[in-house]
Amino acid sequence: MREDQSSGTALGVTVIRAVHQLIDNIPHILEDPISLQLIDSALIERILQNPERYRSQSMRALRSHVVLRSRYAEDSLFEAIQSGMRQFVSLGAGYDTFAYRQPVWAQTLKMVEVDHPATQPSKIDLLKQKGIKVPENVEFLSLDFEKENLELGLARTALDPTRPVFVACLGVLAYLHVETVRKMFRCIAKLPKLTRLAFTFAMNTMENQGQDDQSQTLSGRMATRGEPWLARFDLEDLKYELNRSGFSNVWFLDPSEAATKYYGGRDDLPAPRKVTMGQAII
Repeated sequence: MREDQSSGTALGVTVIRAVHQLIDNIPHILEDPISLQLIDSALIERILQNPERYRSQSMRALRSHVVLRSRYAEDSLFEAIQSGMRQFVSLGAGYDTFAYRQPVWAQTLKMVEVDHPATQPSKIDLLKQKGIKVPENVEFLSLDFEKENLELGLARTALDPTRPVFVACLGVLAYLHVETVRKMFRCIAKLPKLTRLAFTFAMNTMENQGQDDQSQTLSGRMATRGEPWLARFDLEDLKYELNRSGFSNVWFLDPSEAATKYYGGRDDLPAPRKVTMGQAII
C-alpha cells in the first residue's frame, strides 16, 4: 500500500462483512451490526437491490473466509479469557469492529488496535462521523510494521508487560515482506508466557497446486490495487518459523473441523477447502 493512503483492502473487508449481515442465512457466522453502520446507506440499498451480484462462487468463498477468520479469532479469544487472559492486541486492525460491538465477556480486556499511520486515522475519523463511540478499554497504536519495531511500539501502550496477551493478526501477514513477518513473530514471542497468536496466512503457491484456489485471483487483484501479497508459506515452513521464534505450540484450523463447527446445515457459504488460519502459543 502507499504510505500516504489508507488501505482500500481494509475498508473493502468491512463491506464484505456488511454483505454477510444483509444477504446470508441466519444465524450468521459472524454477527457484526457495526459493519452496517460504517458503510453508506446508498451502498446498503444497492446490495439489497442486487444481492445476486454477491452470490458468485468467488464472492461467496471470499466472504466465507473473511467472516470465518474473525469468528475463529473471537471464539479463541473467548477461550483464552476463561483461562485469565486480560489483554488483546489486534495487529493490522483495519476497520475491524470487534472493539465496538464487544460482548460482556470482553469488557474486562485492555484492547490495543495497531495499524498503519495512514489507515488508522481514517478509521478513527469514520467512527466519529458515524457516531460510534470508542470504548474506554480501547487504545490505538499507529505503527508501520515494515519500518518500526513492534516491541518498542507496544511498550508505548498501557499494556501490562508482565501479563500475557492475545494477539490477532488477520489478513495481514500476506502483505508484509517475509523478514518483517519473522521480526513480528520474534517480537510477539518476547511477550510473557501463555501469550497467544491467532493468524491467517497465504499458502505457498506450490502447495496449492491441484486445488480450486481463488486466492491466486485475489492476490492478482490486490496487486493491481497497490497492495500485493509478499509473503506465502507452506504449513511446515510456517510452523518452523513460529517455533524458531519462540512459540512452543503451533496448530492450524483444519477445514473439516471448520466445516463441522461453523457450516453445519449451511448452503449459502462454502466451508474452507484449505488451511489458511491457525494459532500459536508461547
